Amino acid sequence: MAVRLSEEMDTMMILLILASLSGILSQTDMACKSFIFSKDYSFPAQLIHNGDGPYSRFTVCLRSCTHLTESAMFSLLSGLQYDYLFLILGGGSDTNTGLIWVEGQRVDVNFPSNDMLEWRSICLSWDSPNGEMLLWVNGEMTKRRELLKRGMTYVNPRTFIGPGQIFLGGKPKLDVGEITDVHVWDSVLTSQDVKDFHNKKEKVGNIINWRALNYDGAAEDFTIGPFQCKLNSTVTS
Repeated sequence: MAVRLSEEMDTMMILLILASLSGILSQTDMACKSFIFSKDYSFPAQLIHNGDGPYSRFTVCLRSCTHLTESAMFSLLSGLQYDYLFLILGGGSDTNTGLIWVEGQRVDVNFPSNDMLEWRSICLSWDSPNGEMLLWVNGEMTKRRELLKRGMTYVNPRTFIGPGQIFLGGKPKLDVGEITDVHVWDSVLTSQDVKDFHNKKEKVGNIINWRALNYDGAAEDFTIGPFQCKLNSTVTS
């Protein structure tokens, strides 16, 4: 299992590096819009940071659909080392399970099975000097883990969002996957901050701000359209 995970991470690193060399560069207000991934083996989109660090603490918040079969990925890399935050959101039959890698350390998580909304808000924070990982789902803390205190700093990190199955050696599903409201901060948010994000109270990131988003990627790998969480979304630009 350890060998397989290492091979999967090597493959993921190569694919993300290739994605960072692709196509278009744009900035836009993404309010009420999402990245929509519906093509087999599409590359992720790279989100461009405001500033280049160094950082040692992060919080990332995003929203994704609860019922779509394609998983979603958020990753943050610094240099060519495995000192990154990596989040896989389950989809389909695995819609309530997820995997998180924090600086090479794996954490298995479960998401609520009784979500009443079509979308789910997720916030994940990592405090490298103190080795503390916090996970909030729909504004409530669901997991706290004490991990190795490696005290790493992230310089000029690269962040990607996109379909996650291909990075774990699985076959992508054909249904649409959507990700929206991605924000990143260079600090650990308070519980009230996370509740404000969940309740859509204009809590925006100071490193990545969805309302003024710079992104890069190949036009054929994803589309941008209204956040709908519907299996057969009609995509509009």
